[in-house]
Amino acid sequence: MSYRKKQLLGFGAILFALMILLVTLAAMLDGVKQNLSEIMDDRYDKVSHSAAFRNNFAYLDSEVGYLLNETDPKQAAAHLAQMDRRSQAAYSHLAYLQMHMGRDVNTDLLGSIQQGMERYMDVLERIETTLGRGNAEQAATLFVEEAQGIRSNLLRNLSEYTMLQEEKMQMAYRQADRRFADILNVSALSALAITCIGVLSAMWVIRGTANSLRRITDMMDRFDPGAVEHMSRLEIGTHDEIGNIAQGYNHMLDALEEHNGRVREFNQRIEDNHWLQTRLNELVLLYHQVPSPSELAHRFLSTVAPAVGASSGIFYIRESNKRETVFVRLASYADREPLDTTQRFQLGEGLIGQAAVDGREILIDVPESYSGLIRSGSIEYRPKQIWIIPISADDRVEAVVELTSLHAFSPLHRRLIEQMRSTLGIALQSVSGRAEVERLLIESQTLTEELRVQQEELRSVNVQLQQQYSQAEESRNELLEAQLELESTAEELRQSSQYKSEFLANMSHELRTPLNSILILSQLIAENPESSEQERENYAEIIHRSGQDLLDIVNDVLDLSKVEAGMLDITREAVSLRDFPELVYYGFDALARQKNLEFEVTVADDIPEFFYTDGKRFQQIVKNLLSNAFKFTSTGKVTCTLQKITNLEFPCMVPQASTAQSAIAVTVSDTGIGIAEDKREIIFEAFRQADGSTERMYGGTGLGLSICRELSRLLGGCMTLDSTLGKGSSFTLYLPEMPEQAASSA
Repeated sequence: MSYRKKQLLGFGAILFALMILLVTLAAMLDGVKQNLSEIMDDRYDKVSHSAAFRNNFAYLDSEVGYLLNETDPKQAAAHLAQMDRRSQAAYSHLAYLQMHMGRDVNTDLLGSIQQGMERYMDVLERIETTLGRGNAEQAATLFVEEAQGIRSNLLRNLSEYTMLQEEKMQMAYRQADRRFADILNVSALSALAITCIGVLSAMWVIRGTANSLRRITDMMDRFDPGAVEHMSRLEIGTHDEIGNIAQGYNHMLDALEEHNGRVREFNQRIEDNHWLQTRLNELVLLYHQVPSPSELAHRFLSTVAPAVGASSGIFYIRESNKRETVFVRLASYADREPLDTTQRFQLGEGLIGQAAVDGREILIDVPESYSGLIRSGSIEYRPKQIWIIPISADDRVEAVVELTSLHAFSPLHRRLIEQMRSTLGIALQSVSGRAEVERLLIESQTLTEELRVQQEELRSVNVQLQQQYSQAEESRNELLEAQLELESTAEELRQSSQYKSEFLANMSHELRTPLNSILILSQLIAENPESSEQERENYAEIIHRSGQDLLDIVNDVLDLSKVEAGMLDITREAVSLRDFPELVYYGFDALARQKNLEFEVTVADDIPEFFYTDGKRFQQIVKNLLSNAFKFTSTGKVTCTLQKITNLEFPCMVPQASTAQSAIAVTVSDTGIGIAEDKREIIFEAFRQADGSTERMYGGTGLGLSICRELSRLLGGCMTLDSTLGKGSSFTLYLPEMPEQAASSA
């Protein structure tokens, strides 16, 4: 049996035992899960809802007691609203218990609780009816004699239902505890059995492979990397993993033998590259030491021809004029220049001219059977190879080199010539350009002296012109700045005068109305000392309301003045956001009923219970926004929404927003007259409203929104407006939580 099969058999036994253990544990854990699910999802949930029902019923009973002792109609209405809300909440929890009754034998208890709740609500309806007729004593009798007895029976049934659920919860807990103990015992026994199986399997596998591995180890100890070709191979006697190791060892020896051959080839390539780089470095040093193209050509042939084994060589250079371009013989190597040797070649003439036209090398192998001579431009003989090499720079052939050899040029020789072609072309251009630069340098020195004299004259003229231009530019800039300052000052004076006139006109109207009422009514009281007490009370109430209006106007002006002067105190305190609806309803519910408007206050579920800011200024902003909404809305609806926001939702750059732990947004929306788009910025300015008709129709000083915006900035927030003319407006206050160090005098 192979080593792999032995391992698979041993691990298979262990995995089989683990699988049986996992199945057993899964079944036992499922029972524990069912017990825990019964505790948390069923029993605990029912106990929680029964407790919530008890709390709401207790609050309902307390509100009834408060209602019987309340004499203020507004507070009585508030108690009735709380009674309605608490009864609805109690009914919802009772409905949940009836819907999730399940297999519990508690139908009679829930039915008794339902009947008791209905009887209690019937008594409450009779109490409300009796109070509505003004008979408080009879209502109190109903509450004591009937409602309290029903309340005692209902709470007794509810306690019995809760105790029943708690007993079942304890029973499920004890059963889950017993099952968990069984799981621990099974796990311990299974771990011991699996450990024994693993130890036996390991001993069985290791003992069968130790001898074979020892033989392979001895052979590997005698391994010599330098004598791989002479080392013997391992004999493969088995077909298991040990045999595979021996076969791999033999393959390794074969691979090492092949690798040694590649290393020898690589070393040869290294030597060739070294020879190539040495010859190229010699040529590069040669280029920097020659004074003329002729000297460069002679030295190049003297260096390259012996390196590539050429028997002779000729160097042709490009010469151009207006009529033609020719390649002229400039230097030679091992050539005595016979009388019939051609010295000049035009483009396309002979092998030299053709190589210049094509820009490609021409390599010709001369056959042994060829009886004639090859004319390559200067020599007539039968060599082994003729090599014509064009030398280019900037996509133009600058020279042509002809090399002949009595034997074939090797690939290494061709690599040398290929790499030196571009550098030789650049060197030719550099040497030719150097001579041209020397000629131009002499001419430029003469011209430079003449230009220097002219530049001195122009420089003096330019300095004078620059001074005049700078003076003119400074004068123009000063005039433009003066003109802009005058225009800005004139605009500010005009707006200041306009705002002052509007404010005085508006203030005179706002102050004159309550003052006239106070003067007229006080005069009536003085002239009619015998008037009735009721009439005097009515006059006094009107005088008090007019005085309160005057005080509100003065307070608005003082608040705005304190904000602008930086003297308004900001106090950090914990504001309860859960009481926000009651606060808003208390101040504006009566006004909504008076104007026959719908009034809705919404608070998001994720709103924090407490929020740190200046509670007084926060309430002042919200009340001002709601007052404006009710003032400019005659039909429809007014809504107030409080929600939690993140720092990224701020529509304006607020320094405290990025560091605040939490933030809120209060939105006041109405279906009133709306605000035109071109008037949205004006309404936030002090003493401004959208237009004169608004002031005459609705009154007011126009300070409310200006105070709101300034207070929001002091609290670290901002305000936005979204409005459509004729359809209503929506003001949103964005407010970050105030840090402790931010509370100070503004």
